[in-house]
Amino acid sequence: MRLPEPIPLTQIDVAQMTGLLDEETQRYQEWYRWDFRATAELVKQLVATRSLGGMALVDGGRVVGYSYFVIDDTKALIGDAYVCDVWASAASERLLLATTLEAVREFSQVRRLESQPMMLRYAYSHPKAVRHERMFLEVPLAEVRWPNGVQEPAGYRIENWAWRAEEDAAQLLYRAYRGHMDSEINDQYRAPGKSRSYLANLIRYPVCGDFCPAASFTVTEKENGQTVGMVLTTVSEQVGHIAQLCVESSARGRGLGRLLLWAALAKFSELGCEYSTLTVTAANEVAIRLYNSAGYVERSRVAAYVWPGWPF
Repeated sequence: MRLPEPIPLTQIDVAQMTGLLDEETQRYQEWYRWDFRATAELVKQLVATRSLGGMALVDGGRVVGYSYFVIDDTKALIGDAYVCDVWASAASERLLLATTLEAVREFSQVRRLESQPMMLRYAYSHPKAVRHERMFLEVPLAEVRWPNGVQEPAGYRIENWAWRAEEDAAQLLYRAYRGHMDSEINDQYRAPGKSRSYLANLIRYPVCGDFCPAASFTVTEKENGQTVGMVLTTVSEQVGHIAQLCVESSARGRGLGRLLLWAALAKFSELGCEYSTLTVTAANEVAIRLYNSAGYVERSRVAAYVWPGWPF
């Protein structure tokens, strides 16, 4: 079987990417109901300036697949990998990922590699990668199992997202995910400084829509004002996405996660959304029970990969 030619993304003209990115935007909408347009435009800008690391699969001068990665200190993150409908095959995707790994090798400072490729169509594995199953969940808001009422637990206050809370939120991410299974997938949860970077990217460059302050909330302790829980959301057209929901360990078991989830869902409905989506690690049974109780069901699965011993 003939395969397309792999070429570094820095050697590609942006005009060669337009058709592929338009198709990927459509597939994101079909598969996840997410709005990929802003991310596609950012990819075009970075390709145009030849400042985005990654690989392109080329056939007859047309880009039929691509990947990109970013380097953050000693970590590399493969942010996307997509092959167009016509060229979609397990062999094409393996070629794209194999050449992307080789491109990352050129950065000698990298000691860890992460990826959660949402757009792969075929099963992928790598002998040196740790694979974590992730679930994509969805609920039509017309089918949400609304409770009779949700009250603030004694001693806590729920508030709308305020930009002044950003630093407190970054500190909360570090505390909430300390020792958590998701910190094995994303090492930005492991240090306050990295959590700040993760939070900034989540708010400013979401893949699944625009950050929605109106449907994002924090929970604080009334006694000392410390932030102990939060839900961060995005909205694109008729879809409200739960991008982040966490409660620090010392405050768990009090119904704060439930309180935050219902607050977000209620606001999604008020804003006219028709669906809500989220992703969750398949091994996180506590979180899955919470989401199932609201009516979320599994629609598909993706995988997150970590190469902790990079380079091998």
